[in-house]
Amino acid sequence: MFKQILALVLSKLGMSQLPVNKEGSSFLTDDMKAKLTEEWGDKFVTKFETELAEAEKAGVKIDAESEDVIALRSQLDKMKTDLDAALSSKKETAAEKAELEKKVELLSKTEETDKPKEIPVGNMGVKREFKPNMGYAHNKYVDAYFRGDVGAMYSTDTTIDTAELQTEFGKYVAGGKVDIMRSLMGDLTDTQFMTTIVTDKTEWRAAQADIDSVLQQFTPYWTPSGKVTFSPITIKNFFLKVNQPIKPADIIDQYLGYMYDENLTPDQMPIVKYIVDELILPKLAEDLQVAMAKGEFVEFTPAGDGTAASEGHVLASMDGYVTQLTKLKADVGNKVTWLLDGVALSRENILESIEGIVSSIAPKYRNKRLPIYIDPDLVRLYNLAYRDKFPTTKNQDVNENRLDFTNFYFQPMDGMIGTGAFVLTPKENFKHTMSKNHNEVKIYLQVLNYDVKVFIEFRKGCGFAIQEALFAYLPPVEEPEGGV
Repeated sequence: MFKQILALVLSKLGMSQLPVNKEGSSFLTDDMKAKLTEEWGDKFVTKFETELAEAEKAGVKIDAESEDVIALRSQLDKMKTDLDAALSSKKETAAEKAELEKKVELLSKTEETDKPKEIPVGNMGVKREFKPNMGYAHNKYVDAYFRGDVGAMYSTDTTIDTAELQTEFGKYVAGGKVDIMRSLMGDLTDTQFMTTIVTDKTEWRAAQADIDSVLQQFTPYWTPSGKVTFSPITIKNFFLKVNQPIKPADIIDQYLGYMYDENLTPDQMPIVKYIVDELILPKLAEDLQVAMAKGEFVEFTPAGDGTAASEGHVLASMDGYVTQLTKLKADVGNKVTWLLDGVALSRENILESIEGIVSSIAPKYRNKRLPIYIDPDLVRLYNLAYRDKFPTTKNQDVNENRLDFTNFYFQPMDGMIGTGAFVLTPKENFKHTMSKNHNEVKIYLQVLNYDVKVFIEFRKGCGFAIQEALFAYLPPVEEPEGGV
């Protein structure tokens, strides 16, 4: 196939030979790349350069003057001449023009008989397009609505055939499970500030020490150095679920309104995609954000009807990282550095208090660029106090809110809103765990008459790896009125 592509490129450039650099390798100039990109796109240029380099690396002689390449180029040139002549005289029909272009494209894409076949691995990087079955009742209804065919628009009580919806839902999930998992697992506001660990384990612990030194003088003996000073924290990978009932007939009007507002057509946003991407995942992301920060796991025993007080409760689903800090502080002998212990932050003292934490940070971290993971309400309080004290001074940073004269910067975390807490730690120490096994993540639909139930099952967790790398503030616990 490379000979055909080479002939196509030479024909387009009007050249008989590619230029050669001082190392003797053929290459494309920037002007050549621009011309080819304009004609066929940057992917074509990238692929051509890759195959050119591979051919020369394999010792294949790039002979642009070989008889077969010259013949191919002549054939392409003739086709192009015929096409240009036909266009200029405007005598060709649309069919003739299409046929000529098809021949050029076919010649450039013809496979060589001895070229090994490439076997794609998985579907990484491949965007699977889901096409709804327009023969199904719910898709017919939506299509009729957008065409204005009132006669085909029947009652929403009979619009949804749940068996058809279940079939289409299964096909959508099967074709786009990786994309759905990516949204489910990684597309949260807070997890982008953590380091992700994919694991099959239900519990994860740091296996690498926080080594404080590696350099030593030379001796001809093995003398391991570095004092291991770390206390690993167990991070649980919680088993979570979504059980969401939906009455499809009730969401039709909402679905049509969404399509109208977003200027979408049924093939761009099938109802099964709408259920997953617009009704389920955004709300799930909100719940996860809260649970991963403030949740406290509660084991429940289902009652006779399968329900319990904690079942379905967002905050009872897992231990969040603020909850983990609270439990660590209660654990006598912990190795966390607690900041401003017993201090209740206010607009009057927050500037002086937070500026004073620098001396409490261990020397090895004091000059590093560290995020202060913090309740957004505290950031606002700090900025108001800063304005009070320096009304004519703007923040020294345009794109970030940095603690003056340090490399520490505020990183507001949506899940921490209302906690009044903050913690300094390297991103590498702030972990987010998720399922490694794609098959462990389950997304399916059950139907009962006119109702459907959406089920999602997966593992997720978060927390900190090493205690010694944590510098945290928790607000003092308020005593109940009237004492104990």
